[in-house]
Amino acid sequence: MIKNIIGGIAIGIANVIPGVSGGTMMVILGIFNRMMEAISGIFKRVNPNRKDDIIFIFQVLVGAAIGIVGFAKILEILFEYYPTQTIYWFIGLIAFSIPLFVKGEMKGEKLAIVPFVCGLAIIFGLEFLNPGEGNTVVNPDFPPLSSGLFIKMVIIGAISGVTMIMPGVSGSMVLLILGEYYLFKSYLAHVTSFSLDVIMPLGFMAIGIAFGIVVSAKLCQYFTRTHKAGFLSLILGLIIASSLVLIPFDVSYDFNLILTSLLAALFGGIIVFGLSKIQ
Repeated sequence: MIKNIIGGIAIGIANVIPGVSGGTMMVILGIFNRMMEAISGIFKRVNPNRKDDIIFIFQVLVGAAIGIVGFAKILEILFEYYPTQTIYWFIGLIAFSIPLFVKGEMKGEKLAIVPFVCGLAIIFGLEFLNPGEGNTVVNPDFPPLSSGLFIKMVIIGAISGVTMIMPGVSGSMVLLILGEYYLFKSYLAHVTSFSLDVIMPLGFMAIGIAFGIVVSAKLCQYFTRTHKAGFLSLILGLIIASSLVLIPFDVSYDFNLILTSLLAALFGGIIVFGLSKIQ
């Protein structure tokens, strides 16, 4: 149970940071396949493990909620005072998960070059389209409640749900490209106000997230069954490219920053291998 909640926390944290994938965190923690099986199992007509599947998903979702809401302030402080080191910490988490993914998920499978290159191209393409955060700040003035807003929040939620499951693809980066990241970030920043202007849109977003997760899980399971080598090669390309596009090239490096960034990346690697031992 603790591992599932920890995994959910990591997924929640990853999903609010542009460039970091919640699905990659699931791969790192070794719960990706279990999540696919659990989501699909809920909708099977006959499933003797339905109760266990529901409990597993609930534990991960509780952790994700803690990660999104509870760690938002911690991440804000880290990015304010140690932005580069924090990014390298995530790079370490992702990069050191690659050999574990190859050794575990891809064991016995040959690398399919075309899907692998497509995975690289998807992430590099998203990074090319990424407008960056710029000077935009969290906006406390929310749009008025309307059916149009609710439909938009369902769509945003569906996109977040799909990318929450798919390793290598950052939901926050996709929302950033679509111009909806700051609305999403604003609602999350004010969730504890319990205002209807915040709670109702987030409720519709939750519906979209649930739909997106189910669709993504079904697709992942289908391609794993029918095109396993190609699908895993695609995911490997997504993960490798994700670790590369996070590297901050626009920073002025000095010896201290290089050293602390490398230590942060190494710390990410230690976490990954520590969690793999728990697994």
